[in-house]
Amino acid sequence: MRDGHGGNGVEGRYAVQLYAEQVALLYRNAPLAYSVTLLNGAILALVQAAHVAPHTALAWYGALVAVTALRTWFVRRYARLRPHPDAAQRWSHAYLAGAALAGIVWGATAYVMIPSDSVAHEVFVAFVLAGMSAGSVTVLAFRMECCLAFLLPALLPLAMRYLTLGTTLHIVMGIMTLIFLVSTFVSALNFHRSVRTSLILRFDKRELEEENRRRERAEQALLLEKDRLLTVLSSIGEGVALISADGCIEYLNPVAETLCGRSSSSAQGRPASEVFEHFDRHLHHRTSTAMEDTLRTGSPVTKQTAMVQPDGHRRVIEELATPLFDYHHEVVGAVSILHDVTETLLKEEQLAYAADHDALTGLPNRSLLNSRLNQAIARAQRRNESFALLFLDLNRFKEVNDTMGHAAGDAVLVEVARRLTDTVREEDTIARMGGDEFVVLLEGPSQQHDVNAIADKIHQILREPYPLGTQMATISVSIGTSLFPDHGRDPDALLGHADTGMYGEKRK
Repeated sequence: MRDGHGGNGVEGRYAVQLYAEQVALLYRNAPLAYSVTLLNGAILALVQAAHVAPHTALAWYGALVAVTALRTWFVRRYARLRPHPDAAQRWSHAYLAGAALAGIVWGATAYVMIPSDSVAHEVFVAFVLAGMSAGSVTVLAFRMECCLAFLLPALLPLAMRYLTLGTTLHIVMGIMTLIFLVSTFVSALNFHRSVRTSLILRFDKRELEEENRRRERAEQALLLEKDRLLTVLSSIGEGVALISADGCIEYLNPVAETLCGRSSSSAQGRPASEVFEHFDRHLHHRTSTAMEDTLRTGSPVTKQTAMVQPDGHRRVIEELATPLFDYHHEVVGAVSILHDVTETLLKEEQLAYAADHDALTGLPNRSLLNSRLNQAIARAQRRNESFALLFLDLNRFKEVNDTMGHAAGDAVLVEVARRLTDTVREEDTIARMGGDEFVVLLEGPSQQHDVNAIADKIHQILREPYPLGTQMATISVSIGTSLFPDHGRDPDALLGHADTGMYGEKRK
């Protein structure tokens, strides 16, 4: 994925706007994040002061306050100046430097704030760092370099500290810290891509609105004399039809001829409803054309309808019709611009689908899962019912990637998605959270043993070998479960309980 001021296609057209908007989002979301940073830092320093030298805790927190104050100054200056998009790169670099400094200060806790005499306080530091790192995703992932500038110096020192301590427990904790770093980065990357897609859709909408405004201005030019108008309209790239005051076709340009499947000469004198067979968008019933409606109302009319062509193909047509007046302001006819928007609508549907689905497996992504999970909670509360959530993490998947290649890993993920789809019911939701993590939302089971039975079935089906060309791959899965409302009444609680259970099973 190209970033910054580069990019191709749609992103290339919006490169400067996209970059500037991402930087603006960084600064816009900063104040709350900085408040949380100071609060968490104060709690950490207070808790650890009993087990590390008080002056060390105070010095560390002083460094955190200084860095946060500097970053706050930049945020206020940015809000006051409202810089031009061309200056976004300079402000991005300033934010990047602040994120890196904050990451270094937090990473230093691995060496200055972890006591040697208390495992509980050691784990507490790791817990705070994990929370700060996970929370940074929604604040920093608008620009991935800022996210990495914080995550790497914040978590790598902790992982190295654990790995160098030498005990089995510390080595495992170091490895888990690295895994958490990778998973946090993947989550940030997915969030980053979702934001980019959302911004591009917003820019597309603005461009479409501007295009509509340009068309409205072009309609005024159609009030020229009819013979001059016919000469111009015969060469434009959209369909144009002229009708008389009695609703009969007077002229079709070549594009309009193609749309209705008739020549202009054969259509002349025939009613517009006969030449253009229009239906509502869902083909339920026939409807009048915009050119007929504008004759009745005496004002411009815009309609989007379906047209069935003589060969049976269905096209979605956007029609903009404008009445034509004489010197006495009497309606003497209408001109209609016919624009085939079939491909445009299809592209919009595809973009909307891509925003809510995983590109590799076609499964719902985290965003769509959260939406359905909220719906399931509301439905369960309304009906006094329960439902279950399964959090899945593939075991030995990294080994497949490392030994057989990423293409083989992708093939395994696609097959896992297919097997899960075949295993659960149609009304259940399977979502890919990123990497090799999946979530299954089960509508209906109300007892833990029901959920366990489904989990056992998933264990069995995913353990079966995966044919990859001339090779075979074998993986397994760790599954954590949660029940609503026993294990939580909101999405975060349910996902957190299932995630914890999954890691418990993985450790076993």
